[in-house]
Amino acid sequence: MHVEGMPTRGPGRPIGSSRQSTPAKSGRPPGRPPGRPPGRPPGRPPGRPLGRPGRPPGRPPLNPIVDREGTPDVFKMAIMKLRNVGALDEEIKEPSSMDWQAERPGLEEHLQNITMQPSYVPRAGEVVLWTPNFDGDLSWNPEHACVEIFDPNTNRWLGVPEWRAGIVGQPPEEEIVLRDLVETASKGWGVNYSGFRVETFPDPHSADKSYSLQYKYVHLKCIKPFNAFELFLQGIPRETLHPSIEYAMTIMSSFSLLEKFHFRGRWPNASIYCRGIFIGAELLILGDAIRLKPTGYTPESAHKPVVTDVMVIDEIRLDLIQCTDDIKSDQLAEKYHVRIGGKVYTNNRQRASTETDPPKPPPRPLSPEKVLSTFQYIGMGGYGEWYSLYSGNMVDISQAMVIGRCYEPDAMRLLYGSLSLGRDLRGVLSGRKYSRRTDERIPEGQDWLWGDFRTQTLAIESLNGEDVGHYSEVRDVKMWRANLKVLAGKATAADFRDAKIPGELGRPSHKSRSTFDQVRKTSKMVSVGLGAAITDVSNNVSSADESNVQLQLGTDDEADEESEEEEDFTLRVEDLRGGTEESEGGDYAPGNHEHTAKRPKHE
Repeated sequence: MHVEGMPTRGPGRPIGSSRQSTPAKSGRPPGRPPGRPPGRPPGRPPGRPLGRPGRPPGRPPLNPIVDREGTPDVFKMAIMKLRNVGALDEEIKEPSSMDWQAERPGLEEHLQNITMQPSYVPRAGEVVLWTPNFDGDLSWNPEHACVEIFDPNTNRWLGVPEWRAGIVGQPPEEEIVLRDLVETASKGWGVNYSGFRVETFPDPHSADKSYSLQYKYVHLKCIKPFNAFELFLQGIPRETLHPSIEYAMTIMSSFSLLEKFHFRGRWPNASIYCRGIFIGAELLILGDAIRLKPTGYTPESAHKPVVTDVMVIDEIRLDLIQCTDDIKSDQLAEKYHVRIGGKVYTNNRQRASTETDPPKPPPRPLSPEKVLSTFQYIGMGGYGEWYSLYSGNMVDISQAMVIGRCYEPDAMRLLYGSLSLGRDLRGVLSGRKYSRRTDERIPEGQDWLWGDFRTQTLAIESLNGEDVGHYSEVRDVKMWRANLKVLAGKATAADFRDAKIPGELGRPSHKSRSTFDQVRKTSKMVSVGLGAAITDVSNNVSSADESNVQLQLGTDDEADEESEEEEDFTLRVEDLRGGTEESEGGDYAPGNHEHTAKRPKHE
């Protein structure tokens, strides 16, 4: 349904997706000893030697280090530069990459919009627990010992919702308010604009991705955090659950980095700084407050500890330990660590007084003004008094220490009826344990799947009606590179020919030799530069994110090292609205759990 006065909007593209990718091979190749798999770390495709063989020493290289598509490999070049100068601190820019250029406007705006939203609002690319619709209230039914729908008008229980797992493809265009968590507030637009587009999660191990076509626009009351699946699904027999729920649990022990923007290092070590990281179901970005796992707790622990510690994220880094300057090497470094850094706070007075050795009197709580400036969320004082830990110093943690975002107190009361920060603790950790047993893509001896980009960890081939995998037929890197030269005013006659620029209006009609009309969708910059109408803005990954090789944290002995480190804090030394104007149902068929392939399977 088209909303009067609103523009017709084309399908969007999720942050961190790729126009061309191939699924990673499952498990570890037979005959290869356990440990780190061959290949390069996520974020860099294979390169080729610098310049021509046999070039005299001291002469500058004829060609830069490039990836398989011929795009300069900025990460390998940064390491080579670091080796020569000893210390390096510079921004990461890829002006010769069409993917990177096309991302700039949409990605920066998307991340800025997230920082202005409440933390309980689902984000694009996140996995959520959702139901197509329900009328009434979600309440605990003590008779059936499960969460059911209660109709206050008839005073009757209506049974459990049709829960399934899904991927948030598009957030709403209309502002979300706290009341939307339990009852949809009055909206100025229809659900296609005031709701979230959610697509059913497909089997990550199957070539049949038709579940992705079962989508619907729903309001926030129909969506719950997937991290809390145990709370909302308790009492429901496993055999009656929708298959998508276990499919989503399969990716709980996965992560991928978002927007690598800065390189800093002192030889032989370096760090790549990022603006966000997907961990399991959630996206975390700089400035988020995240809840931390109590030290030593596992799902098998007899006693469930109280979660009291919260970190405000200041840094998200990929640390490169012992960088390699071998141009022919498939690796950037010998070891890799993902670290999240920030200051830690607690709302537990006793915890604040016993975290030092020897114990000291509890520090003064943060003032209301300090609480407001520390947390980017409103109302965090509702948790009580906050205290700084570790003397206010910055600390580093691994991704294993993260439970999830810390929601505002009022949102916690509406979602869980409690201010406990650990209601989903056991669910998150048991989900990761299930993932490690089930996800065939995690190599032996490792606990995490490290994806180059989000669509790879989710193992999806389309999102918002756009191909994000190897079905895409419009990726023409040679044409894109020629268009970059045209826009920069450096094009030769051959570049104009390779650019395949469509004819101007008024010229005789002829069949285009290219799929450039489709390519316009992939770059707002190209559309503007060529005077074309913008039909869509898509966000591809940069050339540095096209590698499909899974790389693990560290080396063979790193798994043991990580399992010990994750329990400790280390003090430092120093995305137009998608879909068409269709009715909200799309291809979704409630109650029909059988699905058939709607596109040819990729062999």
